[in-house]
Amino acid sequence: MNGTVTSMTRLTVLACALAAAGACEAVKSENPLSPTVAGPIAGVSISAPAPVSPINGAVVVNTEPLRLVFKNSTSNSQRSFWYVVEMSSDSSFNSKLYANEKVPPGEGAETTVVVGDTLQAERTYYWRVKADDGANASTFSAVASFEMAGPVSIEAPTPYSPTGGETTASTTPELTVINGRVTGRPARVDYRFEVATDAGFGNVVARMSTERSGGTRTTVRSSALPASTSFYWRALGTDGQVTSAWSVPARFQTPAAGGGGGGGGGGGGGWAPPPAPAPGGRTPDPPVGGKLPLPNMSAVVQQVAAAYPAALRNSCQDQGGTWEFMDRVVDELRRYDSRWGYNWKRGNVGDPSKDAVDYHWGRGADEGSTEVYIIDLIGGHCGPNPTAGWSDVTDVTYNSGTIGRWTGRGRF
Repeated sequence: MNGTVTSMTRLTVLACALAAAGACEAVKSENPLSPTVAGPIAGVSISAPAPVSPINGAVVVNTEPLRLVFKNSTSNSQRSFWYVVEMSSDSSFNSKLYANEKVPPGEGAETTVVVGDTLQAERTYYWRVKADDGANASTFSAVASFEMAGPVSIEAPTPYSPTGGETTASTTPELTVINGRVTGRPARVDYRFEVATDAGFGNVVARMSTERSGGTRTTVRSSALPASTSFYWRALGTDGQVTSAWSVPARFQTPAAGGGGGGGGGGGGGWAPPPAPAPGGRTPDPPVGGKLPLPNMSAVVQQVAAAYPAALRNSCQDQGGTWEFMDRVVDELRRYDSRWGYNWKRGNVGDPSKDAVDYHWGRGADEGSTEVYIIDLIGGHCGPNPTAGWSDVTDVTYNSGTIGRWTGRGRF
């Protein structure tokens, strides 16, 4: 032996420092598939993964495990790679709250990581990810952020006025509730009101909906109600996904005929419809992306009901009645604006609503449009005492998972 160690295939033997450490340093391999490869390996490139969700300050509701989704990296190396995922309460990652250093790539174009740790609500969090094959690594992805919100909770409102059987000043009374407590971050909370002739709400004669105010109370005006009649009313809150219980019911009495106006003043029992436009009048289309407001034409419905009470009483087609009342109301509404028409119930062409009309708030042709307000005109329809009303059921319809669709019903 000449004292020279024969080279072993592509291995580098590192010197032992027996005296000081009593052991040898690890042997590193230059084989690119070896788990102890000496890296980084020249020429290898691994692209950075890209966050997909949640990003850009998205609001995440803290009701189920958090899922971080990112686009997979690509690599020109023979080695398999994994991901290192980090999450922090600060964008510099000085306070890491979660780290997973060995996440296998998901199948397809994306990988999902489920964070099992419980995160505090009403805080902003930051996360990032990189790929690593043990020898080479990508850069970290761009930092993504999201806000963790608590689950939505909506408490029932409390009737404030009218209550206790008091007589209202009008047959279209204002109903006021004390707002119930709302937690979480709902996009919008609406209050839905019902008015009935009985405490069990088996005969609901009016339904209204309005957005919950930002103050302590919310008010909505009822559609027209019969005079000298006792009514019960209640309300609930909903954001379309979470719904409160109904409030406790309250009772009121409408004034005698002629004793209370309908909110417009003038003759005809206090109803004063707006002046009629020129024949064939029509509100112009809204701007692109816009939405026309809903005209309140409840006075027109009341005038038709007063002029044709027999048509209203005979309006239940399912019991042998006719379309006369509905046709007369629609014809009168169209004197003001040709955007008024009938409604295909639940959007089903050929199945017309027999007590509701539509107002087309969008652009373009009316027929077949689903860009409509839906107004229920008859309270207690097919009951013993149907009443003319004005109840905007648009939100109720859409929040129940159905739609309205405009039609002329072959009449126009």
